[in-house]
Amino acid sequence: MILIYGKGKTGLAVKKFLDEKKIENVIIDDQDSLTNLNPQLIIVSPGIPFYHRIYKFARKNKIPIISDVEYACSFFKGDIIGITGTDGKTTTTSLVYEIFKNLSGKSVFVGGNYGVPFIEADNKTEIAVLELSSFQLYSTKRFKPKIAVILNISKDHLDWHKKMKHYILSKFKIFKNQQEEDYLVLNYDDNCLRQVKAKSQIYYFSLNQLPEDKKGIYLKGIEGSREYRLVLQEKEKIEFKVKTLLVGLHNLQNVMASLLVSYLYGLDLDSVLKVIQEFKPLPHRIEFVSSINGISFYNDSKATTVQAVEKAIDSFDKNVILILGGINKGGDFSALSDKLKQKVKKAIIIGRDKEQIKSMIENYTQVELADSLEDAVIKSYNNAEKGDTVILSPGCASFDMFKSYADRGNQYISIVKSLESKNG
Repeated sequence: MILIYGKGKTGLAVKKFLDEKKIENVIIDDQDSLTNLNPQLIIVSPGIPFYHRIYKFARKNKIPIISDVEYACSFFKGDIIGITGTDGKTTTTSLVYEIFKNLSGKSVFVGGNYGVPFIEADNKTEIAVLELSSFQLYSTKRFKPKIAVILNISKDHLDWHKKMKHYILSKFKIFKNQQEEDYLVLNYDDNCLRQVKAKSQIYYFSLNQLPEDKKGIYLKGIEGSREYRLVLQEKEKIEFKVKTLLVGLHNLQNVMASLLVSYLYGLDLDSVLKVIQEFKPLPHRIEFVSSINGISFYNDSKATTVQAVEKAIDSFDKNVILILGGINKGGDFSALSDKLKQKVKKAIIIGRDKEQIKSMIENYTQVELADSLEDAVIKSYNNAEKGDTVILSPGCASFDMFKSYADRGNQYISIVKSLESKNG
């Protein structure tokens, strides 16, 4: 008998799969008792931390406990492309999926942390592109993607992992079981990832020239607005241009990672570049909302880490009004000190941890607290001048005031549109 822990989307998908396979199972959550249960295997939903009672129950009773990704992997016969990192996972996963859907000539599934449980992949699917969180990777044991990608590593989810070391080790499980025939794509600009040793073949992407002994893609120059000259470095060097609708150098890193995945899988580079050029930014990721009397408003609600906020600020030259706040996941906002001094005219802070965040940044830029998101937007508009940029980039989880980051972003868009109708 298999015990499924967690009655959310993932748990229910696993149960449906097991029922269809006629595999005996039971599904429970925190409201249910563990008494009289004697499973041979436990499948745990993502988000349940290692110190939860189900892990203690598993250890005490010597029962294997794995993630849904691990279990689904045991049934999947196609190639797996696994993508993880602190920021940029969803954009990169979506871009890789679009490329492979259009150019691979194979049936392609996209899922994982992306929103569709891996267990829902059709048994005829030939390629699975998976966005993988540290939660999902934590409980994997034999998971092995053909191509693994780690975009970046920064402090995040320490409320779950408790220590940065545990968070990093969870991320590194994405390549733990890879062999010499597999590929690992890493960000050379990330010091943590630059030190990685693996059995698989490592390819890097970088905003700076790569050392001659490293394989990968790097930025040679900026040709124009969102047009870049890149170099593919392997046995020889190949220069080419890439155009993208995505804003910011952090998104260029996502593009370079996607290019490497496509190249390593053997897709035609010119065709890949055409797909990238047409790929539209996903909602809530430095998404342009409106311009009101010369003041531009952007929605970056998906930014739930300090590193993501830094990348958002870096996407604009200067004169930024920044809306921050929510539930801090252990981030140190004082790390933004240089960016705040150079580019941010004022920070408007909302949410549960606004006082804490204020104490971290008030020495580096002007700070004002707001009672609601609407209050923050109005204060931002009143403090801005023609040519300024207002950006919602919270750096925090949303659940103190909103259903999700998407709900937060949608409410922001609605508020800005209402402001536009009154002042446009």
